Amino acid sequence: MLKPDRFKIHVRDWRGYLLAFILGILSILIGLILSKISRLAFPLAMTLMIYPLYYLDLKEGRNWDAAYHVLMWALSSSLTLILITMSLGEEIGELILKGNSYKQEMFRWIRTGAGPEGDPSLFMIPKLTELGLFSILCFVSAGFLGLFLGSFLLNYMNYYVGCLFIHSKAGMTWAPILLGWPIYAILRVIGYVNLGVVLSIPFFSRLLGASFDGKQVKKQLYLALAMITLDFLLKGTLANLVYQPILKRAIELG
Repeated sequence: MLKPDRFKIHVRDWRGYLLAFILGILSILIGLILSKISRLAFPLAMTLMIYPLYYLDLKEGRNWDAAYHVLMWALSSSLTLILITMSLGEEIGELILKGNSYKQEMFRWIRTGAGPEGDPSLFMIPKLTELGLFSILCFVSAGFLGLFLGSFLLNYMNYYVGCLFIHSKAGMTWAPILLGWPIYAILRVIGYVNLGVVLSIPFFSRLLGASFDGKQVKKQLYLALAMITLDFLLKGTLANLVYQPILKRAIELG
């Protein structure tokens, strides 16, 4: 027999995922409109869309739900911006902070194999700096500024992936589908999201009295650190060995 309380939990979780998915789509649509006023408004709009759900999850002590919902939001916002880039063209890069410069950097790497994407001596310090900044922002703002930084990072990455589809050679669309978002970047997002949640918890527990399972918080921290470590290791080994050669054959670079 189905217990009423379990049924309510199931519905709540299902609605939370659906809401997060819808918020991801709306984040991009609203953000693109507002970015015509200021490009900073794009990641800000995205953050304002997802933060209330994030806040509610952590206020109620649901640290895993907070991470799952943000990941769902990240997935839907990524798919939306990639599709919009494919539909409207590379010109929308003007509306995205670091959009054009990142695309040029990555296309140069695809063409030559040179650049920070696959060179630890070039990406290690910037990535560690980014990680440190993200951690501080999450801790001092209960996750809000961390989500803002994450939105900024997601947007220029997704614009680049959309451009890969635009430039893919006939019959090679599978390449941006499988390789546009490299596995190490996906692991990085998972790691950052879970780390951001853990670093937000002190605010909610000490100032709002939220209760968390200490063992689960530790598991979430270990997961975050494992994902981020794998990101560094795989980026340094697979980017130039696997991703760049395949993308070079699949993408029309002009």
